[in-house]
Amino acid sequence: MSKPQALITGGSSGIGLALSELLLRKGYHVHSVSRNPDRGPESASFTPLVFDLFEIERVTKFAQEFLLEYGVPDLLINNAGFGAFYEWASFPEDQILNQINLLFTAPVLLIREIAPSMAEQGRGTILNLSSLATLYPLPYMPLYNAGKSALSSFTQTMMLEYPKNPRFIDFRMGDVKTDFNRSSAREAEVGGFTNLSRTWAQIERQLEGSIASHTAAEQVYKSIEDCRSGICWGGSFFHRDILPLVYRLLPSQALQFFIRKWYSIYFRS
Repeated sequence: MSKPQALITGGSSGIGLALSELLLRKGYHVHSVSRNPDRGPESASFTPLVFDLFEIERVTKFAQEFLLEYGVPDLLINNAGFGAFYEWASFPEDQILNQINLLFTAPVLLIREIAPSMAEQGRGTILNLSSLATLYPLPYMPLYNAGKSALSSFTQTMMLEYPKNPRFIDFRMGDVKTDFNRSSAREAEVGGFTNLSRTWAQIERQLEGSIASHTAAEQVYKSIEDCRSGICWGGSFFHRDILPLVYRLLPSQALQFFIRKWYSIYFRS
């Protein structure tokens, strides 16, 4: 029997790389979409695909060419992403568009081409890696929060349209110890004792104390193996089990207060 085929975006680093390595061990042939193909695992079952998902006008053509050359994948994981950390008054317009395109538009366009083909074949799984930020927004990262929330909502809508095949999984991941912060675009100066600097320091501490990429990959794989569509949670026990429950119990104003307190955001005078 031929190996099952997986297509992963952002498969050359962080969670994507860990997923690529894990799926290879599980017997998949992995196709990894990234701008840095030299950073993937060395395996005959690993195919790096050089493509820049920021080039949103070419995503549909890329998906169509993939289907023609490799066929319909058994698994699509939309993992690629990055953060942009700025005060809103100085948030660059190009970063606004980059965040929307990479976190939402590119996955949607890939799914537009691949999901109908999966449905025709009566098989397939699409996992969209959203975020706990859909419930607890990260301060000064409004487009990251919005992009992940939009992807989450889109995934749940696809579950209604495709009740059997393909399966859709909205995987809301908590903090994972990766190079996410170092790759994020951010204000040139985040020092001092400003709200901006205190928030950035807290985000750094969160990532430093979070789960490793290989642990996150194992959580994602388990959700795929569970053989059902739905919302899944990842990260530490606190992120995976406690915070979703807290969200359901607390009123919105209390949640806002909690987030401000956590990130030491004080009201302006």
